Amino acid sequence: MACCCTPSYQLPNFNLAVDIWRQTNPTSNPPDVSTDGQLTPGLFVTHVGLPGEGGAFDTATMFLKLPAGTDVRDNGAGAGGDTVEVPAGSQRFYTVGFVDDVSKGFSNEYRFAVLLKQSGWPQPIP
Repeated sequence: MACCCTPSYQLPNFNLAVDIWRQTNPTSNPPDVSTDGQLTPGLFVTHVGLPGEGGAFDTATMFLKLPAGTDVRDNGAGAGGDTVEVPAGSQRFYTVGFVDDVSKGFSNEYRFAVLLKQSGWPQPIP
């Protein structure tokens, strides 16, 4: 019987189509990269600023998990962070703020990106 505290090291389920545009390529053009990914708020530990704290409710971050080696670029790229649309075709655009690898060098390696919602989403949200 497995211990309830033993972590499970497996790849995420990449269940959504993802389109990625370089900062210099407008989203009216075809994407620079198309792949699959998983969109998640993580473990619901992101702090969202409350009114009166100098923050706003629309600044929470999301995480995008992608297959290892996916070419997605963050604010450290010369032109700035990429724009991603998740799911592809939904008009739900995010800016990539940070990218790194999880489980680097292991069989369950994947890439993740921290995303910030862009304004102008369709309403109601698809």
